[in-house]
Amino acid sequence: MPLADDQRGGRLLAGLASLTTALVLAVLCAALGYADGTGLFAPENWLDAGFVPGNATSPAWATVVFLPLLIGGSALAVHRLVRAAAPGARARWVFGGVWSSLVLVAFLAKLAYSVLLLAIGGPDGLHIFPTAGALLAECGLTGAKYAVFGPLVAGLAASAYRIGVWRLRREAAGEGTGRRKAGKSGPADEVAEDGKSGETGATGGGAGGGKTAEGGKSDERTRPAAGASRAGLDPVAGFAWLPAGAAVALQSGSGVFAWAAGPIPGGLLTTALVTGIVSVLAGIGLWRRVVSPRLTRARTGATLWSLATTLTAAGVLGFAPLWILDGLLNGFGGALFPVASVLVRIAEGVAAGVCAGVVCVPWVAELAWRRRTEPSAERSLAWVVRWAPPVAVAAVFALTAGTLTPDPAVAAVGTQTQTAGRDRSGLLPLTVLREDGQSPVIGDSEGRQVLLRGVNVNQLIDYGQPDPAKPTVWPLKDSDYALMERYGFDVQRLALSWSALEPKRGVFDEAYLARIRTAVDQAAAHGIHTVLDMHQDTFSKYVSAAPGTRCRANASPEFGNDGAPKWATRTDGAKACGFLGRDLSPNVQQAFTNLYDDTDGIGTEFARAWGRLAKIFADDPAVAGYDLLNEPGPGNAPGVTSSILLGRLYQQAITSIRAAESKVAGGFHHLVFFEPSILWSGLGFDTTPPAGFADDPLLVFSPHLYSESITMDQGLGVTLTSIEQGYATAERTARAYGAPLWSGEWGWFGEPDDFRSRFDRFLERQNTDVLGSAIWVWKKACGDPQNDPEATTSGGGVVLYTCPDGKPLASPAFEITALSQAYPRSAPGRLSSLRSALTERDLRLAGSGTGTLDVWVPGTGRPAAKGNGLKGIRLTERPGGWRLTAHTSGRYTLHVA
Repeated sequence: MPLADDQRGGRLLAGLASLTTALVLAVLCAALGYADGTGLFAPENWLDAGFVPGNATSPAWATVVFLPLLIGGSALAVHRLVRAAAPGARARWVFGGVWSSLVLVAFLAKLAYSVLLLAIGGPDGLHIFPTAGALLAECGLTGAKYAVFGPLVAGLAASAYRIGVWRLRREAAGEGTGRRKAGKSGPADEVAEDGKSGETGATGGGAGGGKTAEGGKSDERTRPAAGASRAGLDPVAGFAWLPAGAAVALQSGSGVFAWAAGPIPGGLLTTALVTGIVSVLAGIGLWRRVVSPRLTRARTGATLWSLATTLTAAGVLGFAPLWILDGLLNGFGGALFPVASVLVRIAEGVAAGVCAGVVCVPWVAELAWRRRTEPSAERSLAWVVRWAPPVAVAAVFALTAGTLTPDPAVAAVGTQTQTAGRDRSGLLPLTVLREDGQSPVIGDSEGRQVLLRGVNVNQLIDYGQPDPAKPTVWPLKDSDYALMERYGFDVQRLALSWSALEPKRGVFDEAYLARIRTAVDQAAAHGIHTVLDMHQDTFSKYVSAAPGTRCRANASPEFGNDGAPKWATRTDGAKACGFLGRDLSPNVQQAFTNLYDDTDGIGTEFARAWGRLAKIFADDPAVAGYDLLNEPGPGNAPGVTSSILLGRLYQQAITSIRAAESKVAGGFHHLVFFEPSILWSGLGFDTTPPAGFADDPLLVFSPHLYSESITMDQGLGVTLTSIEQGYATAERTARAYGAPLWSGEWGWFGEPDDFRSRFDRFLERQNTDVLGSAIWVWKKACGDPQNDPEATTSGGGVVLYTCPDGKPLASPAFEITALSQAYPRSAPGRLSSLRSALTERDLRLAGSGTGTLDVWVPGTGRPAAKGNGLKGIRLTERPGGWRLTAHTSGRYTLHVA
């Protein structure tokens, strides 16, 4: 085939591949946008969000920013890439080129869109390294998402390319027949049967040519691409940048994906080095064996793009062994958790390749330019090629190791000593205890570890009322706390409503504040600490769908539950249609986005409300701390809104709290409990605020451990994250933050046959890991919007009632026994082991430290206690059981039966 025809054929094939890529992506985006009403799996937009941005925080910005960049960028990249190789490339090569290009374009499109979102939200309060790390991780996750969708797009594009090759052959065969009849040469040597071009010489020894211009055989393993050769490029040396990319990706991923992986010997640098080396080898192999032999007519731009996509693919391949190694060392997680963990490793690999490409591609282009302009500098360039990458890698290692996120040990410096004394009921202020080589734990001002085991109390929540005839909450009385004491509980998570606290902007309801004070005091009188929880479900009770609202398939009209006041609920006209749960409707996510973006100062006012509460309880040891926001929504751009901007909102609230505490005579810094988004409750994991979003030393990571309970996977009949893996993921994340772990909610196992088994497994793992938690919920009223309106009981509570008449019901005996099990309320130093039977009185614990051991023991009969390292064992009878105290000095053990 003459060269002009060859060029025409290349343009035709490139056009077919790029057009198919664009069309398939457009259809895929539309289909996913319709099927996924949450926007979590759809390509950054969904149909309910609309197509024209109506305001600065509209999710429809994705329509005019992300989608054009994704579809148009992918089409352009595929056209340039295929044009550089066609018609000498096989369809499977095109498949790989389209796939890798799509992943890279998705990463870059997400990066551009995320930068826009952060610009809208404003830079105030965003720390550069945590933000940059979270941004890279989130963009890598988008790349991983399109690595999953990519085969569909790439397969159809490669099929279109293959059809084009077949048509060219047909045309060439027809032309060849005519030429042979006219005595001309045929096309046998011009378009080979396998679709490769037969040209040599003029095209620089392309893929179809097996010999050099002198007739000698070439070595494909060392021969550079013809296009690269003409451009003076030496891309292979650039793969030495991959270890640097791996280091950055690992550091970034550990800030928001800490739940995905366990510890690997050698730490970050060793892991990055090993991953980087594997990536380098994979990259060189891909380039020499697969990519460069097909770039028969590549110009510099196409060659550099091919290099960038190869770096991305090499990064993913480099992280695959890390996933396997992590699984062998730490366990793959069971259930379907490996699916989530491998997706995160792919995301980190994508980020590693892109980070390496940011330095490598300009560096290679610079070398090519110097070679063209300074031919006499070949020797000096050889030195640069040999030494620049290793020096740069070492510099990036030194720069990234421990700098993108603060070292927990450093963050611990300056922990404020709690100077407040006991409250009148003997409760001590709580703090965070840290010790070298061990995870931090919640403790008291006497240096004792405190587990905090108790229950959620929702009786001060300002719920929306679906049925005016049914009350949404039961009255909160002192008798409630007297009964909690009989269970041995030492903490209540007291749920509050911002709508009741600040019903008018800037005006705080003193009567509601008085009710909070009463609840705290009544709990303290029964030996119970209080965690103040700013609660919300569906953002507020003001998001209910208007009568007659019509929703599309798989969605239903939303009913508002509780949370923010009306003046702070800005939905901007988004639809009130819930999809896959009440919390993922567009209007709810738009309201959260406006909160995170501080639209009209809403976020600032939220922080101010926390300052008002903190001022009241600044000097009160009975308040364990503040839970900043219950199960915050992911917003309309998950990842950016639900990690980066959520972290900023938390920091705003913490700053307000600390300022208020410091202004009160006798005030001290309380614990601050912070949560990931509601997706953690629904999936068992989620992206989290980047490690380093706040430098406060009294943070407590407080996810809700609902695995095998109300998570979305249970509705599909599968288990994505088991109860045990739920604990593991939470503990890994807490370690990454350098914070203690405390689960603010758990329970709601429904009524399956194995309810008791799951209930017991949760409590057994809690003992094994020496942790505390608060079960949801103490009392649930018949009119609670989360209750089934047709239910005959107020299910889901510790204390049960019939509905609708509200008569008391007996709670299951096994729940009462298990929840009131023996446990240490406070233990000197650190506990090293804890076992407590769920069906009888049998407690065994061990620890090390000096002070007073305080243990709850249930039952009416006097316990039998023995141990080592204990002095002055004393038993005091209390409602529902006994309090055992003893003095310890050094290592100690205790057995109570």
